[in-house]
Amino acid sequence: MYKKNFIEDFTNFDYVMKLLKSNPQFNNKCHQVALRQGQSIQTKSIGNFAYLVQEGYTELTKEFKGEQVFLVLAKRGEFPILIGRTDWQTDSFHIIALTDCILWEIEFDYLKQILLDEDPRNFILLNYVMKVGINSYFQLSMSKLSSQERVYYMLRFIGDKLGVKNRDNEIEMPPFLTYEKLGEFASVSLSHVSNLMKELQQKNIIVIRKRNWVLKDPEAIPIPVEFQFNLWV
Repeated sequence: MYKKNFIEDFTNFDYVMKLLKSNPQFNNKCHQVALRQGQSIQTKSIGNFAYLVQEGYTELTKEFKGEQVFLVLAKRGEFPILIGRTDWQTDSFHIIALTDCILWEIEFDYLKQILLDEDPRNFILLNYVMKVGINSYFQLSMSKLSSQERVYYMLRFIGDKLGVKNRDNEIEMPPFLTYEKLGEFASVSLSHVSNLMKELQQKNIIVIRKRNWVLKDPEAIPIPVEFQFNLWV
């Protein structure tokens, strides 16, 4: 029904902030929160606040069998979690700062009213729901893959969602990405991730410059399920 660029025009960070500031109660209902890398905020699916990323990268996790399980990544202009139904089951989540971050903490009732008044076509909720749906497909695909395939799939996904394409068509990966983080996201051991990355370096598919990863040839990373990440991330 809508193209990605059209939706983004009505859901990007600057546009959402414009909507939030349209109400004179903005300064009382919205506040910035600074998180250092590794710090987290505990929140609920239906709680008192919603959070919007202004700077940095976050991951959303949920406790399962005593461990925090990775669910989804968020970048500037995205809500790590935004449930549009008030009768939804109340679950607890953690928003973890992958880098130093600035988030906007928005009173949920205020956000609800702003969306009703200023976003009558529900583009913001629609955008979030679409990303959740595709992320569910992504997670389902990951569950069917081998450990090696999961690492490659996650590497391509992070490159498209959070990477920066330079003038040589290489993708500069976000600064938080390490063997440990990639292993966490893909549910793979550190030693296995390390071996796979060494193989990609030997093939000149990935290099490390100034401690940051660069994908020199993303298309050369073998993934078993063809997926155009850039169409939705």
